[in-house]
Amino acid sequence: MFNRCVSHRQPPNFPLVTPVYPKYFGLHEPSFAITPDPQYLFLSEQHREALAHLLYGASENGGFVLLTGEVGTGKTTICRAFLEQLPAGVEVALVLNPTLTAVELLAAICDEFKLHANPDPTEPLSTKFYIDQLNRFLLDCHAHGRRPLVLIDEAQNLHPQVLEQVRLLTNLETAKHKLLQIFLVGQPELRTLLAAPELRQLNQRITARFHLRPLKPRETVAYIRHRLAVAGVERPLLTRQALRLVHRHAGGVPRIINLICDRALLGAAVSRQSQVTATIVTRAAYEVRGQVLPKQVPPLQRWRPFIIGMVLFIATLALGVWLGKTTPLTTATLLPDLPNVPPALITTLPTAAPVIQPPASPVTPRLSQLPPGGTVRDLSPTELATVTTADLSAALTTLLHRWEVANLHVPPPQTCAQVEALDLGLGCETAQHGRFSELRRFDQPAVLSLKLSNGTNVYAVLVGLDEEYAVLAHSGVLQRLPLAALDERWSGDYLCLWRLPPPGVKVIGRAATPAAVRWLRAQLATWPPSGLTVATVPPAAAVQYDDTLIAAVRRFQTAHGLDADGIAGPRTLMLLMNTVP
Repeated sequence: MFNRCVSHRQPPNFPLVTPVYPKYFGLHEPSFAITPDPQYLFLSEQHREALAHLLYGASENGGFVLLTGEVGTGKTTICRAFLEQLPAGVEVALVLNPTLTAVELLAAICDEFKLHANPDPTEPLSTKFYIDQLNRFLLDCHAHGRRPLVLIDEAQNLHPQVLEQVRLLTNLETAKHKLLQIFLVGQPELRTLLAAPELRQLNQRITARFHLRPLKPRETVAYIRHRLAVAGVERPLLTRQALRLVHRHAGGVPRIINLICDRALLGAAVSRQSQVTATIVTRAAYEVRGQVLPKQVPPLQRWRPFIIGMVLFIATLALGVWLGKTTPLTTATLLPDLPNVPPALITTLPTAAPVIQPPASPVTPRLSQLPPGGTVRDLSPTELATVTTADLSAALTTLLHRWEVANLHVPPPQTCAQVEALDLGLGCETAQHGRFSELRRFDQPAVLSLKLSNGTNVYAVLVGLDEEYAVLAHSGVLQRLPLAALDERWSGDYLCLWRLPPPGVKVIGRAATPAAVRWLRAQLATWPPSGLTVATVPPAAAVQYDDTLIAAVRRFQTAHGLDADGIAGPRTLMLLMNTVP
């Protein structure tokens, strides 16, 4: 059963070379093979969350569980890990080739469950025959406490009519329990397919869904180091710049990371390099993609545009000096189209920004608490477009209203920099490839980037969130819809505002002011695991970002799933202010 979980997808047709680098670098074996190997299993945060969704689904009675992701993001890895941790009493039927008719799919499921063939060879094998077989089998499993489960890989290739037949299988039930659980695993096209109106009944029966996204930069680094360590080498075989380039070229997709690293290690071994450099990674990435590396431009050619620009600049400057000597620069010279303009009028034009009135007592809205100021009405998934806007400025303005910023007589902000320039004591943070678990952790209202079914990119203002529902704010009205409907359209990109700490800074590190360091130390001292106590710290040491404070910051970051770099950046400060009253 374990081997059946391996997908039969063929890897991209990249030119492969038999690795010869293991002996050169002291590896036990090639560490970046693209074949699934449980020994090299690496579960990032999102892979663990996806696995939890599958295990949760296996313990439920009936319904659908959906797992999607781009090619190479680790769906097969999750499948293997799931089978290794399969709950007791669960029987799995794996369908790896879903390009079947409805009758063929039913036959494949019956074969996986090892059900008896048609006792009468003269009778045609019909849909009714297979459903009767399955129904008897499911009732027997229910009577003996077993839970049958069907896992369909590459489910994006299922025809809509076949998917409808799959949905009908969940109608096999007793008076209290569904008898069959179905897992659908596929590429992002599967989500689009299920969003079609004719499949809305199936889409509404999905009890758990998860979309695997590419690895983040720090996860890519951890992934590469993990595979090298499993192969027997823990020293860094790739430079820091090389690691960054691997992520950039691979886009965080584990399969492409393997291909590039495999080729890069081979290139380093052939050229007798002790480490993989950025140049080697770039060459390897082009080879993996089957592209020709661009020719290097000679140094003189690279500098030619700069030299020409400098010559033109010097010539223009000389011309200006000559004109300055011959023609005085007066108001009439600078404003030739504004004759008879009084100098006093020019000098008294307003230059100060409009006044902003922040709230008298700052508020901090939370996703975990339903915001006041309106009755929440339920919204159907098909009405999602009615609570979104294509204008980011409008979404940001709505988000600012949740922070009770009144009389905002300025042009609506369009970027984080413009929001922070308003000097409201608010920081602005953006993120890509986010997840709802991440938003719950930071507990701040956010602007989400969505893509509607017609392909339009829009924004929604998320102001409330629980395990099942999301609350959106639009035109002064709060509206609630199922979280699954929002997840179908969310790109993973978001923007959130957060209350800056009293020192008014977004980052506290070695270069921070004494006031900021003192505040950070005092906050961490109220979090017992930090190991800090303010009372025993001399005044001179309290304002220094020393090793003791760095260790405390790292402990806090590790405890909250952040990158433990010892610097209190926006995410660390957000969680610190959420954790410490």
